[in-house]
Amino acid sequence: MEIEIPEDRTALAAAVAAVASAAPRPVARLRLTVTRGAGGTPTRLLAAAPYEPPGAGQVRDGVDAILVPDLRIDSRGPLIGLKSLCWQANRLALLRAGRAGAFEAILLNENGRLVEGARSNLLLALDGGLFTPPLDDGCLPGIVRHRLLAAGRITERPLGPEDLARARAVFLTNSLIGVLPVGRLDGHALPRLPPPDP
Repeated sequence: MEIEIPEDRTALAAAVAAVASAAPRPVARLRLTVTRGAGGTPTRLLAAAPYEPPGAGQVRDGVDAILVPDLRIDSRGPLIGLKSLCWQANRLALLRAGRAGAFEAILLNENGRLVEGARSNLLLALDGGLFTPPLDDGCLPGIVRHRLLAAGRITERPLGPEDLARARAVFLTNSLIGVLPVGRLDGHALPRLPPPDP
């Protein structure tokens, strides 16, 4: 996207600290957004919002998820791999998940391969280990996903819906939820294993 953050790391760290100190309590999330701005000067926006982490029951028993096969991610799209403000398909998938009483919507790419959740990366426990879709299939390079890959706890591999059906456990990951088990997929109970430690 060729957009630079409009300040050095020290100034950005000070701005993050100032926003974090004014953030709603007891728990908040902080989001950094950088846009192209006006006249070629990038704009940086920091926003804090209340956040309720997954409850003890969700961590223990897992959350509900649905597979959304018709809102496909184009793995060749120009914004693939970027956490951008263009996430309408993901938002629609989350609305469907909410109407179904689910926490997350699992998405496929144009080739019918598993990609990610609408707001999370995806891990499947299969024979041979824990696997996550490769970046080439269209998923975001999430922070928790990256840490698990770097630690050798998970491996990239193309995955399909048939892998969901035979998974020994399914997990969602992102910076806010850490590693969260999926307890039910499309209304069906899933087996569970302890989550990997990021």
